[in-house]
Amino acid sequence: MEERISSSFGCDEKVCIQTDQIYDSCRSKECIECLRVFLTETGQEIVDRAIDVKCRKAEVIWVFPNVEPLSFNRGYYTVDLTYFFRITLEVYTGVSRPVTVEGLSSFNKKVVLFGSEGSAKIFSSKYKEDSFDPQLWQKTNMPKAVVDVSDTKEQKK
Repeated sequence: MEERISSSFGCDEKVCIQTDQIYDSCRSKECIECLRVFLTETGQEIVDRAIDVKCRKAEVIWVFPNVEPLSFNRGYYTVDLTYFFRITLEVYTGVSRPVTVEGLSSFNKKVVLFGSEGSAKIFSSKYKEDSFDPQLWQKTNMPKAVVDVSDTKEQKK
């Protein structure tokens, strides 16, 4: 599934660039407002006594992607993304210094992308069925092995 592009830059030395095939992609920026923040019981008690609450930090701690084929349009896939955030709040309860409270929040985004119409089976060294696979989200320089297998069927005349 990798493409090799070879080019030379005015000398005898050739440079090889490897890329995964890209059929469709999207990029968007979201301004996320009014997210519900889930707090611990102690954090909720502090917020209940507050005269002011300010959000100081929102950190992405995990993104869970889910890709499924669209049943009515061959080659298209829905990509459901669930973002999880650690929210840091400054809670003002009076004239003293603010109290820092942390909570958890999530945000969902859904996009439809074109994948491929082929019936190739693709196997990758980075896939682990029904298991948390940390190598998918950690940066690594280990090689990725990908095998494409196409079933050919002879048609009878």
